[in-house]
Amino acid sequence: MNRAGSFVVLNCALAILVALFSLSVIKGGAAEVLEGPLTISTSYKSLLSTPDQKGMLDLLVKEAFSRIGLEAEIVFNPTGRSLSDVNEGLADGELNRIEGMEKNFPNLVRVPEPNMVMDFVAFSKKEYIINGWESISDLRIGIVKGWKILEENTAGFPDVTLVPTETELFNMLDKDRIDVALYDRLTGYEQIHLRGFEGMFHLEPPLASREMYLYLNREHESLAGPLAQALRSMKEDGTWDRIVTETTAHLAFGGNVGD
Repeated sequence: MNRAGSFVVLNCALAILVALFSLSVIKGGAAEVLEGPLTISTSYKSLLSTPDQKGMLDLLVKEAFSRIGLEAEIVFNPTGRSLSDVNEGLADGELNRIEGMEKNFPNLVRVPEPNMVMDFVAFSKKEYIINGWESISDLRIGIVKGWKILEENTAGFPDVTLVPTETELFNMLDKDRIDVALYDRLTGYEQIHLRGFEGMFHLEPPLASREMYLYLNREHESLAGPLAQALRSMKEDGTWDRIVTETTAHLAFGGNVGD
């Protein structure tokens, strides 16, 4: 082989090595090669996450991964299965959950920087005076199955209906089959807006406000720190605010999204 041919072969070999390195994450001293994008599971079908991956959290999380040189694909998974699938390694991450999920799902690792703050409220068509979970215990309550914070705080209440989707939840409220629909304030108002429901509003104060986090399967634990730093940098340089504004400005929900 002549010198020119050797030079071409050497350059090709170097290019392959660089490509492999860029798709690797150092974990326990060994390189974990990532083949294609990481799959991030979500149970949302709302402005937080959309089928075309242009929802608020879709854009935030994909940008965070991009900043550490990786690609993420957001995939829909029903609420009841989403965490279990990530825990079992069938998906690489979970888009948005409260702190503490790792207690029941030991293979989950939380990225230690919140995506957002979520206000959990009671939507109603009637005025009720509420102040905490016990104040709604005598009402007919509707909850989307799999929302752990809502299920756990209404456990033992006499009249709680679990439904598979937010569509059914707000349809039940519209038909007066429940007194209150428990949901997060932001996407609750999106449901009301999309379906043209009238006379629905949220009750104050919120039942709970929680910082929400991205979770990873433990196999990708080494990504938690870099992703947290990426999210922080997005908040510092204005990217986070820009994405939130662009994806939620059409709703007059009066809610808290920031950290």
